[in-house]
Amino acid sequence: MITQRLFLSALAFAASGLVCVYAQSLPQDNAKNNDNGISGLIVNMTRTPDGLDFYRSFLEFWREKPDSERYSLEIGERSSKRLGNQVWVMYGQKRVFTANLPFKLDKIRAVSEQAADTTHEALIAMALQLDAPRDPDIAGDEL
Repeated sequence: MITQRLFLSALAFAASGLVCVYAQSLPQDNAKNNDNGISGLIVNMTRTPDGLDFYRSFLEFWREKPDSERYSLEIGERSSKRLGNQVWVMYGQKRVFTANLPFKLDKIRAVSEQAADTTHEALIAMALQLDAPRDPDIAGDEL
């Protein structure tokens, strides 16, 4: 219910022309939801056709990951004529993947596969750090 409201509000923003947002909700079990009841939401904040191709490929690879429905992500893009398009994946307020998009479509698919793998590994590492017991003799980067 909350996910549907969020999706409809994203569509309202997109229809108004203020921002281009496409949110994809992944199938989920209500018992697995996080505290606010929203999980498995992938928000597309890309602006170009290449960014949309990256988003679609990322989503395809991301759905294959175990427990991918537990995480809500944002995919953003910054386009530049000089440097090319830069895409990133955000989890909360943390950027977990950043890359420049290649010009060939088949290479974009390879970058999106790498993004899904890197994002999944980063989220697992963050979860392990949160679950680790606090020991004054072990620093945060020594796990």
